[in-house]
Amino acid sequence: MKAEHDPHLARRLERAGRLLGIACLVPPVWRAAARGRTLDDLAVVGAFAGSALFALAFTVWLSDRLLLGRRLGREIRRGNPAAALAAGAHFVASSLVAGRCFAGDDLTLLPVSWAFFAIAQIALQAMIALFRMLTAYEDGEEIAGENLAAAASYGGVAVALALIVSHAADGPFLGWLAALRGFGLSLLLALALYPVRQVIVGRLVLGCPLVLRGGALDRAVCQERDLASAIAEAAGYVAAALLATGIA
Repeated sequence: MKAEHDPHLARRLERAGRLLGIACLVPPVWRAAARGRTLDDLAVVGAFAGSALFALAFTVWLSDRLLLGRRLGREIRRGNPAAALAAGAHFVASSLVAGRCFAGDDLTLLPVSWAFFAIAQIALQAMIALFRMLTAYEDGEEIAGENLAAAASYGGVAVALALIVSHAADGPFLGWLAALRGFGLSLLLALALYPVRQVIVGRLVLGCPLVLRGGALDRAVCQERDLASAIAEAAGYVAAALLATGIA
């Protein structure tokens, strides 16, 4: 399915992603920091919120560069809706992680929040890269070619993995050893996304033959540009991440 070239659609998709991202970022940061109405409380809120926004801006910039280098911004300005959808997914994914890492009410723990955010972002980018190796097509090139289905698939896995990483980074800081152990164990939830893609979405929802990698689902997204199949794939990822983190 080839999306019509609409110069306004890309900007709308990008803005929608940013709006959703801010909605994911603000509540946990505010809830954790705003314990009262004193000037000290406001200072804590400002420090954590400012750190979250700065970290968010940097990691969105980094995510965009890792996908398409400087081309992503140019593609959005050109009116490429697939590039805008991918950029919006980057904003939402980074917002989910920043919202959990900078949800604090003690300024002495702000350096810990920064350190954990860096660890969480490295884990997120690594897992996105590893998971996208399951596809037989190159995400960046497909998105640059205005393949909206490929962007939806990519965005779904980015947001789903961010849900898992943000869940892993959540909770009180009880020391580095305990924190890193709990973080690593929680990341194992990401393994659930593989059978979701190959079995639940590929086989049960779309009726494709079972394969270890690629197959009919990749052909539907890459060659046929089937947006419905890509949305089903993305929804499966996000649903699995919500279920796994909710149970855990």
